[in-house]
Amino acid sequence: GVNCIGCHASEFQGEVVIGLGNSMRDWHGHAHDYTPLRILAAMAYAPDAAELDTLKTFLRGAEALNGNAGTPFRGPNPAFRFEEIAAAHRNPADLTWSEAPLYPYGDTVITSDVPPWWNVKKKTSLYYNGMGHGDFARLIQQIGVVLMGDAADAERVDPHMHDLLAYIQTLEAPPYPLPIDATLAERGAELFAANCADCHGTYAQHPHETDTYPNKRIPLDKIGTDPLYAQHLRESGLHDWFNQSWFAKGDTTYAEPKLTYVAPPLDGVWITAPYFHNGSVPTLEGVLNSEARPTRWRRSFDSHDYDLASPGWRFESVDRPTDDRNVYDTAIPGYGNQGHTFGDDLSDAERRAIIEYLKTL
Repeated sequence: GVNCIGCHASEFQGEVVIGLGNSMRDWHGHAHDYTPLRILAAMAYAPDAAELDTLKTFLRGAEALNGNAGTPFRGPNPAFRFEEIAAAHRNPADLTWSEAPLYPYGDTVITSDVPPWWNVKKKTSLYYNGMGHGDFARLIQQIGVVLMGDAADAERVDPHMHDLLAYIQTLEAPPYPLPIDATLAERGAELFAANCADCHGTYAQHPHETDTYPNKRIPLDKIGTDPLYAQHLRESGLHDWFNQSWFAKGDTTYAEPKLTYVAPPLDGVWITAPYFHNGSVPTLEGVLNSEARPTRWRRSFDSHDYDLASPGWRFESVDRPTDDRNVYDTAIPGYGNQGHTFGDDLSDAERRAIIEYLKTL
């Protein structure tokens, strides 16, 4: 069915990893014919069955999204587009359905790579632009506008969302499965502290140490990564809708989009390829060396096809635009791989040392 694990768990080398963002799903096009589902439901249930009422609620939200949330290729996730459209059809105070959209949402399909759940416990705000503040359970629950009935339904679910958040906060990043060069990693730790820790935090290596994480929101002109995600959510009617809605709690739970991206925690970063907020970079090597980033790249979407040494997805570069949905094209607005050039001044040996250290996180 439609649930959190559909996006917040992924197969990796043949095993399901709970909390790992799913970059394997295919939202390309995202247009469906729900007629067979209607027919099957009519055959299975009596006309007054509660199941049919549930189906109607699902179809009402799904058909509003249908054909309006497709991605140009496989991998990126359109969750915010789902929410942007579904929220536009909800009266904010009581979350009842509105046939006419309450704000314009245009044609731009905003997508992102799904971040790992195990980093939530370190954050003071949610989402790549850091716009979500306050009660994380409410912020997470807002995706339910696609399927929920109304505010009474949301009120019923609310305590369970706090249970879900408590579960999310128990998750830990999986350990790197191969031997690590301790000497090289120690050198990498020094380089990381000098070049990366100011934004990405520190990571305890000994029992007496504790992690630190600054939750920094970096302006677009400094980070330089593709700006469309932050720009679109700043301009969208979604954040004003949220701040007037049942989900908001006055001054304590609210959305405040800015032209920034949050430098994320790096726990388990070795397993979270592709990288950047839009999933445009297939390997950690590319994160630290902008010249190593392919413009167009194809991967197999086989969960075993992962290079643990790099680390990242094995890929092949593609010379020209293609209709192959397995090819990521960074020339498309919103999917650029530019920016975050802070590692470009490092030597190859220094970058390799930092990557060896990152495997320990």
